[in-house]
Amino acid sequence: MFTAAPLLAFGFANLLMLGWLAAAAAPILIHLWNKRRYREVSWAAIEYLLAAMRKNSRRMRIEQLLLLIVRTAIIVLLVLAVSQPYLEKLGLPFTPGQRTLKLLVIDGSYSMGYKPTDKSRFDRAKELAEQIVDDSAEGDAFALVLMDSPPEVIVGQPAVEPAGFIEEIDNLRLPHGGADLSATLAQVERIAQAAESEGLTQVEAYFLTDLGRNTWGADTSGTAAVRQRLERLAQRASLVVVDLGQPSAENLAITGLATGEPFVTTTRDVALSAQVRNFGSQPQTHKLVELLVDGRRIKESYVDVAPGQQAQVTFNHRFDSPGDHVVELKLDSDLLVVDNHRWLSVPVKEHLRVLCVNGKPGTTPMTGAADYLALALNPTSGDAQATGAIAPEVISESALVERDLSQYDCVFFCNVAQFTASEARLLEGLLARGGGLVFFLGDQVLADRYNRELTGEQQLRILPAKLGPIIREAQYQYRFDPLNYRHPLVNVFQGREQSGLLTTPVYTYFKLELPPEGKARVALAFEGGDPAIVEEQIGRGRSILVATECSLSSIDPATKNPWTTMPAWPSFVPLVQELVSLAVRGQLAERNVEVGQPLGESLSAMSSRPTIAITTPGGNREEVRMTLAPTSSRWTFADTRESGVYGVELGTPVDRKQAFAVNVNTAESDLAKIAPEELPREFTTHQKSDLDDADSPAIVKRSGLHKTLLYGVLGLLLTETFLAWWFGNARR
Repeated sequence: MFTAAPLLAFGFANLLMLGWLAAAAAPILIHLWNKRRYREVSWAAIEYLLAAMRKNSRRMRIEQLLLLIVRTAIIVLLVLAVSQPYLEKLGLPFTPGQRTLKLLVIDGSYSMGYKPTDKSRFDRAKELAEQIVDDSAEGDAFALVLMDSPPEVIVGQPAVEPAGFIEEIDNLRLPHGGADLSATLAQVERIAQAAESEGLTQVEAYFLTDLGRNTWGADTSGTAAVRQRLERLAQRASLVVVDLGQPSAENLAITGLATGEPFVTTTRDVALSAQVRNFGSQPQTHKLVELLVDGRRIKESYVDVAPGQQAQVTFNHRFDSPGDHVVELKLDSDLLVVDNHRWLSVPVKEHLRVLCVNGKPGTTPMTGAADYLALALNPTSGDAQATGAIAPEVISESALVERDLSQYDCVFFCNVAQFTASEARLLEGLLARGGGLVFFLGDQVLADRYNRELTGEQQLRILPAKLGPIIREAQYQYRFDPLNYRHPLVNVFQGREQSGLLTTPVYTYFKLELPPEGKARVALAFEGGDPAIVEEQIGRGRSILVATECSLSSIDPATKNPWTTMPAWPSFVPLVQELVSLAVRGQLAERNVEVGQPLGESLSAMSSRPTIAITTPGGNREEVRMTLAPTSSRWTFADTRESGVYGVELGTPVDRKQAFAVNVNTAESDLAKIAPEELPREFTTHQKSDLDDADSPAIVKRSGLHKTLLYGVLGLLLTETFLAWWFGNARR
């Protein structure tokens, strides 16, 4: 594909301008013409003067010759400068005279923000990219790709104007995410293929990167698809990797920040736990960790972290007002700043609002289907001095359609007989908004109606499993199997056998049938293997289905036993509390995402679109549109390449402000790199140590000589002026 070439090549960018070299003869012609202008005439009086001048004639001829040479050189150098001579260094086999596409790929993973000197790796990559452009031959074209996740094509169409292209490089900003090598190679291949139609017969692709193992590891570059793409690219382009990484780099990062509870209220303290990890090989001691709430410094602590280890720091804090609060954890600065901060958006409530739908009201206290549940949700309801974190509200089954479910965080259904299509749409909207649904079954339940309206048979999928036949045996008690306490719902019971979870008697239940291809998980089972509690995240919310009931009101006519005596067991209250926590967990999760994940929220259906303004961590303000739907409305914002806090303002008719936290994925905080020898054979590598401030890794390096020549012209002009003055004064 390529032919051999000399190591050095000299040429002129504007060869036709050399024709002006003829002007260099002008000083010589003028000099000769001036010698012919005068006729020699003998004159007696002048003989004495000529005799004196003959003594200095040799000196004068030398002076005139020097001035002639300087003036001629000024014209020659000026013409050569306009012709733009250059010297090309050919580092790889190259065919001169052909136009080349210089495709620059700059690593956009946030590890490139590591700053071992006064410049970060990313800044150094931009400088080298600009040098490659400066060293390119006349007629070469340029393309620019930011290796992000997903990659961003900055300049896809070949650009032939270097100044504008360099401006695009200058405008690059380092994202706070990782990098997708496979997708980047696909973009490089697409651009290289298109270059042929532009008359660019050669392609040089430069990857300016720190060779981070997270991006360039064998698990990525060694896949069959990547290998095939590299083989195709190697036939079409020269692939050069510029290694900007360091073999050993120290870094300390905050890898996690979370609340100890899935919901936060003003009624109790909350534990804020963070993890600090040492990704380096040196111990990190007495490192300051600061807690800030809504921008105010609240507390501080110090941590020691051994190499490759993780330390945990916990702060207790009580929020004194409801609304969105922003928690920030701040670590002592090091050479990689972006992972020294972590944010948490915490929606704080006065109390959690829970709606309990009673499918079988009782005539006396504690005989209704929801009575035991309401008491378990707020055990302090009988104490006038106590304020519970959960505020349950019990309604009848028929009153469900009259309620605005957007006002509730979670809805419990207790032995509700059936659901209509309109009720199913209300439940779908609640799940879309991040709310929770918990279904306790019982003797009132019509399984076929549940399956038709809530399991996808009518398009809407609300339940994580279908209802099968009723399971019962006379005088037989079914026991729970915690499945090794793997699920978070029952993990709290591990080691607490006295709580009674494993001895809770169940006499009757619905057999739950999980879909063959679904994400539903069994949290608790019966000893025979049938699911007892099934949960699944649907939309942004969570749906939980319990196979039996939550009261003592249902007596099975066949066995003469209640469905279960679970409400009377000591495990019932903690189980209900865990059900609530699991059901509303999505509300906190949707406010806290990673870089690259979209922000968004579902609201109740509305007839008009509110104005929605997003303020990014950098201070930019952008507006987004809300998508209206019959059951709910939703807005989405996808440009979250920067970590930090995003402020959201929703205008009329919502009139609300919210805060969303976007954090880095700390996998990129591990600065371990691969050795250049581990790269696929298609790549040629330039080491950072081989590059000084004046060098670039370009395959073909062009050194422009015109600036040097112009400096020479300036020097000769000053020399000519000085010599003319000196020679004139010397003759006096």
